[in-house]
Amino acid sequence: MDDNALVRGDMTRAGLLRELPDSYLAAVEDYHRLAYSVVAEARRVATGRFGLRSLDRGFGTPVFEVTMGRAGEMECQVWIDGDELFATEGGTQRSVHITTLSAAAKFAGVSPGTEAREHDSPELGDVERWLRVSPETGAHLAAWFRLGKQALDQLRDLPGATEPDEIQLWPGHFDIATAIGDADARATYGLSPGDAAHPFPYAYVGPWGEVDRADPYWNDTAFGGASLPYSEIVSAADPASTVFEFLYAGFDSING
Repeated sequence: MDDNALVRGDMTRAGLLRELPDSYLAAVEDYHRLAYSVVAEARRVATGRFGLRSLDRGFGTPVFEVTMGRAGEMECQVWIDGDELFATEGGTQRSVHITTLSAAAKFAGVSPGTEAREHDSPELGDVERWLRVSPETGAHLAAWFRLGKQALDQLRDLPGATEPDEIQLWPGHFDIATAIGDADARATYGLSPGDAAHPFPYAYVGPWGEVDRADPYWNDTAFGGASLPYSEIVSAADPASTVFEFLYAGFDSING
């Protein structure tokens, strides 16, 4: 392994927790609640769209425009970085420590909502309960989504990657993903920070059509696809390359 590869590995691993705390999945659920009911809701109310993005700092909405009547339009953005919630309006940035969904929604100028909620989203629950967030878990999630975007960007750039969707952090599912391919060769490729069926983060390939289930690559028992566990990713010298190689193996199997 050359020194440059080791440096790349250190850079892509930056912020990822090698040892996840026992409270990790509970914290992920609360970040998930905040993502779909406040952060995505702020964009949805203004534009009708709710997809989020991996950002240089944390994760949240892309810049979106809010109509201000005769004053024209104002560029806005809402995002999470660590245990803080940020918002910009017309170039002015504000921030607040994350406490409850109710307080976060007030800060973002929305009501805690469920418009972007999906079947696998946690219930909204008590909006006055303090959320289980921390600087470490927030930094880990941001690093995980950045790693995912890096690997997914590589996948979308492949010559045979037809009809690729935009890479989005879906607030309802709380994973970063894209779909690539046409007809029976289409599949969803993504990274999840963990869910009820997978208590740790994982990369996955979800084919839309039929694949050879006798192939050991298609190993996941919770859905009809393949997954790569966090332990193999975080221990790799270059986590982003490891994720890309896993995703590419699925792409190659589907399109072979």
